[in-house]
Amino acid sequence: MEDGHYIKQAQQSLNTILADKRDKASDKIEPEVSITIARQTPVATVVSSRTKTRVLFVTTDAGMLNQATKSLDGFTAIADLFHEVHIMVLRTGIKSKNPVLRIDDNTWLYTVTAKHIWQLPFFAWSMMAKELTFAEGFRPDIIVAREVGVSAFCVYGAGVYYKRSVQLHIPERYRPALKRLHRYYERWLIRLFPSIRVTSDDVAASYQDMLGDTHDVMVLPRYRGYLNDFTGQQGTFLKKKYPQFSFIILYVGDLTPTSTAFNAIDAVRGLLRNPRVGFLMVGNGTGVMECERRAELLGIKDQVIIERRADDLRSYMDSADALLVTDSDTSADEVVLYGAAAGVPTVMVKTVLREDIFTDGQSAYIVSDARSSRITDALSRLLNNTSDRLLLRQQSRAAVLGRLLTSQAAYESEYRTSVESALLFDGS
Repeated sequence: MEDGHYIKQAQQSLNTILADKRDKASDKIEPEVSITIARQTPVATVVSSRTKTRVLFVTTDAGMLNQATKSLDGFTAIADLFHEVHIMVLRTGIKSKNPVLRIDDNTWLYTVTAKHIWQLPFFAWSMMAKELTFAEGFRPDIIVAREVGVSAFCVYGAGVYYKRSVQLHIPERYRPALKRLHRYYERWLIRLFPSIRVTSDDVAASYQDMLGDTHDVMVLPRYRGYLNDFTGQQGTFLKKKYPQFSFIILYVGDLTPTSTAFNAIDAVRGLLRNPRVGFLMVGNGTGVMECERRAELLGIKDQVIIERRADDLRSYMDSADALLVTDSDTSADEVVLYGAAAGVPTVMVKTVLREDIFTDGQSAYIVSDARSSRITDALSRLLNNTSDRLLLRQQSRAAVLGRLLTSQAAYESEYRTSVESALLFDGS
């Protein structure tokens, strides 16, 4: 009986949404706000009745909210970011005994459960009508989809129906569907959102090229306050652990056939002819044995040390003489930033983020790709030139701490502004 009620209400909502959408499609009206103007307009000028916003996040990830810190990122309590926060989790399976929970003074968690995934948008719309619609109208000002797929479809439909601004967050784990029809559906969904947030500059540039100037695609701010924990002073942890080496090159990353770990070994093999130079690889994966075999074939097995895990990566970064980063994904970007905050001189493959923060030859050595001969040259220079190491140690730390959000207050302001910028686009 309850399921039938939900479906009936949801079908009525969907019919209204589709009818409204057809009406809008017949009116060829130019967008009221261009992307250029939108990025220059203070968000506060858009909200006339309140200076603080109410936001609804919709996701299929039940673990989106960190229960210990009541945050989306593990650091900042979501309740501190907005006037009101509503989080709606869509899932299949057994119904929750408590579908509506108040987890903070201004934060609510809603759990929408359906037997089939295609039912989730309908049930979610019904939950919104029941829990988030009052005499003055729909309560949230902005509706945010936390991933591409069913949550994005649900958010867009709700945005049209309630005439609210919407925003799409594309997570790092997202990969386009393999089947052509599903891939077309996902691209269609993405194009419906005028405001899109991603996790890296490379991804933002890719989507901006695909979507054009009609869409606002930006990187969602990330809090990196942990970078303040480093002092920039070189430690002695690794020298004590491996006293046979006077110069240690550190590599941190996945050891898999698809990673660039093999290229890294090839790049340092010339330097490892010196028995006092060591290459420490911290990582795990299906390519560990292949890395060991490769080192043995190259005659450097005694100087290539592989640790599957590091209990205290900070001590490793603090005490390494050089850091080599040959991968170019966002995880490797974090390794670069971690190393720069520690002050370890770094040789890295270029990405948009790295070229934006560091200057080649001044705060880091930036090479074109993992096979570049410049890797060996740069590491050789660091090995033989103490003044270069000291200069890069100072400059890399200054570069990363001067550009990234390491202040809690600054991060909260940037994140809030990034989400609230969706208000600059008319909900439709």
